[in-house]
Amino acid sequence: MSAYDPNNIFAKIIRGEIPSYKIFETEHVLAILDAFPCAPGHSLLIPKNCEEQSVETMSPEASAKLFAELPRLCKLVKEATKCEAVNVLSNLGAAAGQMVFHPHIHVIPRTGEDGLLKHPPACNGMVDKETAMKMLESMKE
Repeated sequence: MSAYDPNNIFAKIIRGEIPSYKIFETEHVLAILDAFPCAPGHSLLIPKNCEEQSVETMSPEASAKLFAELPRLCKLVKEATKCEAVNVLSNLGAAAGQMVFHPHIHVIPRTGEDGLLKHPPACNGMVDKETAMKMLESMKE
């Protein structure tokens, strides 16, 4: 993975070099409306003072400060949009769809018939014990 780019669009927004539609701001995070929303009210939660490329590389302390504000943003999005539910997601890496390499969490308002992609059901049925045990072994630190 390449080095953090301090001139990525979220870093510029945090520094005030690019305008945004701010929902709220704390010492540690900035919540804004997504400039290219999937649905009205699609929002982003972005850590400030962070030079990481994704949530995966953040320290436990930094990620705790980010995720501490997630319930607040989810409630604000649901109340403002009157949606039934929200998707909360973070794309970690280009193959997953990450386009800005600064940690951020999407909060996307959802309704039953909005036509947006939903998590697909299991493709190959329920995991069997042998496969699960092999995967668990490979996940050990």
